[in-house]
Parts: sequence; C-alpha cells; structure tokens
Amino acid sequence: MKKEKQGFQIHPGRPTAVISMLAFALCIPLQIMGYADRLKDPIVAMGVVFPTVFSAFLMIAVILRYGRKALWLSVFAVFIGVLGFVVKLLIDPRGTSPLHHASAVALYIAIVALWALTALYVIRTKWVLVILFLIPLFKHIFLDDIPVLLGRAASLSVSSWMKEFCMLSFMLAMSFFALSFENRE
Repeated sequence: MKKEKQGFQIHPGRPTAVISMLAFALCIPLQIMGYADRLKDPIVAMGVVFPTVFSAFLMIAVILRYGRKALWLSVFAVFIGVLGFVVKLLIDPRGTSPLHHASAVALYIAIVALWALTALYVIRTKWVLVILFLIPLFKHIFLDDIPVLLGRAASLSVSSWMKEFCMLSFMLAMSFFALSFENRE
C-alpha cells in the first residue's frame, strides 16, 4: 500500500472558500472605480486589474482541480495577487510615506511566505494564516470603518469606500480559504 505524503488539502465541496473568492473577483471593478482618477494609462489599469482578477480565478481553479492533491499550487495565485497589490500600492495616493510602503511590502512578503510554508506543510497549522488575515480584517472594520459609519471619524469618499470594500472582501476570502485547510490522511 502506497503511503501518501501528509499535508493540507481543501475539499472542493467547501463552497465558502470558492464563493468568497468569486465575490472578491467581482469586487475588483469597484476597486478600479476607486482609482479612476489615477488610471488614465491603460497599462497601469491592467497592472491593477489583471493580477488580482487572475489571482482570484487561479485560486478557485486550484481548489476545484488540485485542492486535494496539490494545494501548493495556490502559492502561485497568492504571489500573483500580491504583485497586483504592490502595483496598487504604488499608485495609491494615501501611501505617500516610505514607512507605509515599506510596512505594506513587508506584510505582502509575509503573506506569500506564510502561505507557502503552510501550503507546503512546513507550518503544520492553518491558524497562522487565519490570524494573519482576520487581524487586519477586524482592524479595518472596528478601527477604520465603524468610526466613519458612526460619524466619529472623517467621512470617506465613495471611491475610498470602494477600495476599502475590495480590501475587506480579499481578507475575508483569504480567511475562508485558510479556514478550509484540512489535514490530508
């Protein structure tokens, strides 16, 4: 009897991961509307749109086709998505501080590294990834968004809300993906 290497898998029958990533892919046009003033150049627009959309659909395809046997392929989708976020960071008017850019790029590198280490079963728990995505999700909701909605902070423009909604949907989708990891027998 052939013994299979132990690791993580995602059962394709888990709809939350796929549906949440599909919702993120559909939110990307909202994000683009938030950057409409900066996307005069079609190449820059494609640099923001294409990697994130491709990444979302690649994640869905990996899970549906290879989720049980080759979860490590999801690392490529996460890497491509991070490249899209780096391009977005470079054109974001809020991120003019070198410290903001450096900390964001460090976070993106950590996301790819931790995702890869978990998908390759070097880190043998999914909870590192879950926490990695849930902490910023809750931070955005409770410290950034709720005070604005309650009128305790300066209101945001519609374009800023679109960017925020896209980021929240990304963090939620990645949380659902990480929660869907299960040990392969």
